[in-house]
Amino acid sequence: MHLFNTALGAFALAITSFAAPMLAAQNMPAPPLAYYGDLPAIEEAEVSPSGAYTALLMTTQGQRVITVLDATGAPVKQLVVGDAKVRGIEWVGEQAILLLRTETGRLPRQYQQGKVEFLRGNVIPLDDARPVISIFADQRYIANLITRFYGIRKVDDRWIGYFGGLRMGATSGDRNRILDDQAALFGVDLATGEANLVAYPDDWPSTREWLIDEEGNVGAVLQLDVDNGNWRIENGSGTTIARGRQERGEISLIGFDATGSSVIYSYYDDAELEQRRFTVPLAGGTPSPIWSEDGISRFVFQPFSGRVLGIQRADGTLELSDESGQAVLSAALEAFSFASNVQIADFTLDFSALIANTSGNFDSGTWYRVDGVSGERAIIGLERPAIQGPVIGRVSTFRYEAQDGLEIEGILTLPPGREPVNLPAVILPHGGPTAHDIEGFDWWAQAFASRGYAVLQPNFRGSTGRGASFVDAGDGEWGRKMQTDKSDGLMALANQGIVDPARACIVGASYGGYAALAGVTLQQGIYRCAVSVNGVADLKPLLREFRVGTGNIVSRAIEQQFGRRADLDALSPTANARNADAPVLLIHARDDTVVPFAQSVLMQDALEDANKSVEFVELEGEDHWLSQSATRKRMLEAAVTFVERHNPAN
Repeated sequence: MHLFNTALGAFALAITSFAAPMLAAQNMPAPPLAYYGDLPAIEEAEVSPSGAYTALLMTTQGQRVITVLDATGAPVKQLVVGDAKVRGIEWVGEQAILLLRTETGRLPRQYQQGKVEFLRGNVIPLDDARPVISIFADQRYIANLITRFYGIRKVDDRWIGYFGGLRMGATSGDRNRILDDQAALFGVDLATGEANLVAYPDDWPSTREWLIDEEGNVGAVLQLDVDNGNWRIENGSGTTIARGRQERGEISLIGFDATGSSVIYSYYDDAELEQRRFTVPLAGGTPSPIWSEDGISRFVFQPFSGRVLGIQRADGTLELSDESGQAVLSAALEAFSFASNVQIADFTLDFSALIANTSGNFDSGTWYRVDGVSGERAIIGLERPAIQGPVIGRVSTFRYEAQDGLEIEGILTLPPGREPVNLPAVILPHGGPTAHDIEGFDWWAQAFASRGYAVLQPNFRGSTGRGASFVDAGDGEWGRKMQTDKSDGLMALANQGIVDPARACIVGASYGGYAALAGVTLQQGIYRCAVSVNGVADLKPLLREFRVGTGNIVSRAIEQQFGRRADLDALSPTANARNADAPVLLIHARDDTVVPFAQSVLMQDALEDANKSVEFVELEGEDHWLSQSATRKRMLEAAVTFVERHNPAN
């Protein structure tokens, strides 16, 4: 991994070996923007329990399909799923695939929310003679929506899926009324669709979260009072094995330990100011700390059991309880050491077959099947076959200091075929804000880079990936230090001669959209334009809506993030629209259920009232995540065209 924290001369020396690809890129036209906005040709890959098959979630000619390959990579079956907003696929034995998707809709009147994203599930058999099963669709006393997916288990030679669902019944003469304020737990036979109640919900304000063991039983339950933050964990027999209080509800079950005899949970310790993880025996006993380090990128789960085999750290190294599994997975990761970013996406129970995914420099996303015994690997597909090799902008980590001395990391994508000197810049902060960007192919960053821009994705304070203390550093800093962390990155690039600080725009989605708007309203004299996609603009109505029906823990979490008596108007771009010093493009999805469409309407009105330059693009039928290719491409075309108009790359 090359670090951009040295002088420009060292940087130029480091890229000498890339001179040939740079020359090649200079002679190659940039791919059409539509290629970047396309959904990936392969979005997910899952290996079947025996390793005999691999299922690929693909987009082909605008249609979502599931392609099934045998162990040699030969096609076996293709299942067409149309234009569904697919959120994931899971094998149901060797005979069927569970497709998880979402639809935008509205809850019954008894709920106060507006539009919501409903989770749906369909079991698609490989045998065309068998019917497709729709989870909860034909259940008279269960609402036709999934609140949460808890996994699949093999019980008495049947594959059972576990889902959160809402019980229905005739109440006060309303046959379609939902009985409970929250979800119960159901087990669904994935061969027949028959649903059985496994566990009842608790009474509000107490909520329940379940862990399902390998035999399909409830092995542990987390109960949380969303008003006072009191929590307790019970085993399957109802005995309390751990308890505590977390005022913001920052407590969660992770899984069972590798033996299945203990449960692992995590909570934020306000006294120690850190995220802590514990393991406690299901039979009862004293909780013991586990994995105290901050740099955990993910937990490694055993398939179909809910057991946690170990962790993968941010540096890519593994710590697994299974020595043979540790050896196989570590060897596989080592074999892909050439890649900027590599993930083991799936593996069989015996580690005989693995699925890996890479992306980064000269790699727009490649999927592999790996033989866990021999180590042999074979490419099973490319995410973006039309974007390959030298037309991909070089990606590296760029480190710099914020104004107060805090070290910040960002992901820098350079335009292919151009010397890294005095480049125009796009600052592209991530959403969340509790998220982070990593080295790898980012379709949005690469689209701007292909047009000649250096793109910086700053992992500002408040981002994940560097431990709880770095996340906490963002508390109370919306529109303040979180904002200047981004412009400090621009100045650091300028100080190294990589970009021209007078030729920069700021672009982002969700929280990143807020940052883009704040960059030209709360800050001045830095950016030549701002593009907000599904962005936050007015904090008062947004946070008021977040508080509806969520309990006091959400109010306390909001207070921590913004400050107990924060002046939300001072932090809101709408209230500061009169100070806007650059043109603004607003893009918002009509079906956004996270940041309401009204947020961009309010911003447009405020800018127009202040006689400021603003444009607005509405994305009909699209959601917060830009799940559809056509509207994603429309967003990208509008954003790039706007930036090119106000901040030309040439």
